[in-house]
Amino acid sequence: MVLLLCLLFLTALTLLGLSASADAVLQNQLAANLQESERTKQAALAALSWAEDWLLDLQGPAPESCTTPCEGFRLHPAGDLPPHPEFEDLSWWQTQGYEAGVDPLTGNRLVTIGASSIDPPMWVIEVLHERPAAGDGTTDSPIDALADPPADIQAWYHILARASGQTDSVISVVESIVTRSWLSAEESSDESTGSAGKGRVSWRELR
Repeated sequence: MVLLLCLLFLTALTLLGLSASADAVLQNQLAANLQESERTKQAALAALSWAEDWLLDLQGPAPESCTTPCEGFRLHPAGDLPPHPEFEDLSWWQTQGYEAGVDPLTGNRLVTIGASSIDPPMWVIEVLHERPAAGDGTTDSPIDALADPPADIQAWYHILARASGQTDSVISVVESIVTRSWLSAEESSDESTGSAGKGRVSWRELR
């Protein structure tokens, strides 16, 4: 009887140990997955911020949008992107957008973003709306009136950024709306652009 009781006690202890070990492994996996998801999200946000800063600092007249591959910077017109770009694969992003940290006009790498990611963070931009100044030379809104010199165009842009983790099973996609003003080709120069209403309007996480 004593031997039988000892065997039952040891069996119970073994089952408790196995259960605790399995729970610890599960907790470690959950923590690792959460850390990977957060790292991927931060890489996507960094790519989004880089794309926003690049667009807001761009000099010269407003870039033209195009539906086919363009020479220089590709700006998608409104409605040109698919309904759910967050579920498109990496090849689509590489075809339709640009790698974060690389100047799309020159191809020069300015900074490395998402160094621990298996795939380079990408971004895509779409023009949502452009509002020209009034035809009589006056501005048609208080925002336009703040520009110095007065802006000819106030534009709103939709920017999406995608980043992956250390494996391609973790993907994060974020988007934002930014607005800025542009001067006409005659008025713009390398030293000046419109400054009215410049910055991020909103953002959200898509995936």
